[in-house]
Amino acid sequence: MMMLLIIGLLCICFAIGYAVNFLLLKHQNQQIFSKKLFYPFLTIGLVFSIMSLPFAGTGAPKAQADPSSEQLLKEQKQLASDLSRLKEDKETLTASLEDVTKEKEKLSKKLETITSEKKTVKQQEKTIHELEEKIDKLTSTNETLKKEHQKVNKDTTSSAQRSAPKDDGSNTGGHESQKETKKESAACHIKGSVNGIYHTPSSRYYSRTKNVTKMFCSVEEAERAGYRAPKQ
Repeated sequence: MMMLLIIGLLCICFAIGYAVNFLLLKHQNQQIFSKKLFYPFLTIGLVFSIMSLPFAGTGAPKAQADPSSEQLLKEQKQLASDLSRLKEDKETLTASLEDVTKEKEKLSKKLETITSEKKTVKQQEKTIHELEEKIDKLTSTNETLKKEHQKVNKDTTSSAQRSAPKDDGSNTGGHESQKETKKESAACHIKGSVNGIYHTPSSRYYSRTKNVTKMFCSVEEAERAGYRAPKQ
């Protein structure tokens, strides 16, 4: 419809130009004004112009709406750009979330390991404490035994000192009696054992008898001392 308006305007301009040209040059050339040329162009121009006016009126609001459309296009492009940026941010955040999740899993495993080691350390501390208590008990028992041993040694020493001979005369007499016993043992050959049995040199167990308590010179002497003959 814009084309009709343009054609109409051109036709009107041509008709007006033709009329002006005729008025300016009629005194010089004495030309005849052609109505067949002027009116058809003027009529066609007016008709085309009138036909295109309604469409030109509806096109004006569209022309006026173009800036809004451009603004909407700009906003749409901006929204598309923001949407693309948000998608990129979402992907970045998703990757960061995955990294954080992996790091959390690693920390959880480390925490489990530390907890297990802590339990082991507590168990070891408990075992060490029990061993220390046992050592303390054994040390206390050892000290008690040492004291008892020292006391027994002291009592034994005191008893030995009390039972020791007090004068040299008695010691001399003891040595003399031991010498006499040795002499008697050398002269007498019958053995008196710790079992209360005497063995003569002809006895089977004479040479085997080692725990001899006394030597006798005769069988009668051994029997009077309470010893008996071995069973055959």
